[in-house]
Amino acid sequence: MGRKRKNYYFTERTEAAIIRYNNTDSVRLKNKIYNEHIRSAFDKLCENIIHTFKFYYFDTSSEEVKHEVVSFLVMNMHKFDSTRGSKAFNYFSIIAKNYLILNNNAN
Repeated sequence: MGRKRKNYYFTERTEAAIIRYNNTDSVRLKNKIYNEHIRSAFDKLCENIIHTFKFYYFDTSSEEVKHEVVSFLVMNMHKFDSTRGSKAFNYFSIIAKNYLILNNNAN
């Protein structure tokens, strides 16, 4: 009783949406898939990485940094290859963390 259920924000459905996003050439469909299935997962992923690893040494607010990282993930979404065995969550977590490390060190 009273067991807290975890709220998984980056699920298999999110990964399936990323694969669908990558497999379509329709800009309208890409926007629909992103807004309905990917946007909130990317937002939460970046927010968690910024706070978990304490990436606070930027000249801008955490919210602006988060938007920058989300943009970076979207620009690199086409590089995710589900056939290579990596889960989307792991792949995008590493990309976000590496982006933050590089930019954090620059500051």
